[in-house]
Amino acid sequence: MEMLFVVLMFLLSISLILLVMFQPRQQQSLSTDATSNLGKPNYWLARRGMKLATLIVSVLFFLVLLIYLLLARA
Repeated sequence: MEMLFVVLMFLLSISLILLVMFQPRQQQSLSTDATSNLGKPNYWLARRGMKLATLIVSVLFFLVLLIYLLLARA
């Protein structure tokens, strides 16, 4: 059972690293305020599938890690 969690966490962590690496980056000039684009919907318009996949994989990784910690404690 423990080996299953280790393999699952390894696969999720590698996929999360790859998804974050391939996220689109936004150029920011020093003259504009860093908070000027927060809350704007155009963030989700570019490569929406990759961003949703990153969100799903990160939530899965958190849940698997939480379940593993709870079972290891019992």
